[in-house]
Amino acid sequence: MPIEFTIDHEKRFVHARVLGIIALKDIEDFTDAVAGQDALTYRKLFDGTQGDGTYTDEDVMTLAARAAAYASIAKRGPLALVPKPGSGAELAKRYVNVGKFAGEARIFDTADEAMKWLETQPEGKPLPEDKR
Repeated sequence: MPIEFTIDHEKRFVHARVLGIIALKDIEDFTDAVAGQDALTYRKLFDGTQGDGTYTDEDVMTLAARAAAYASIAKRGPLALVPKPGSGAELAKRYVNVGKFAGEARIFDTADEAMKWLETQPEGKPLPEDKR
């Protein structure tokens, strides 16, 4: 998979890096793995600076809709996105806006900036059963 990631349950942190060319299915597989390992509430760093995407505007809307659906499962933890400069930054902005992140996602130029922000953020909490 062109997305290399670790889920650290002890630190409650997800670190993902894009290595190569990714498509919609790669991101869906990654987000499914995060959800499947009960890590939605963890702080997440998604570094796309070493890769590229082959997804369309429609794919971004599909991913954003999936992100919005995850919000009904848990209050998602902070997400720091570090897109590849250029069109990657525009796609990241659209994803954050449509994915209903409500301030818990930000876009950064470098992974170091992203980590500094993540270290100051509280993680999300599971929603009460009656809100699911």
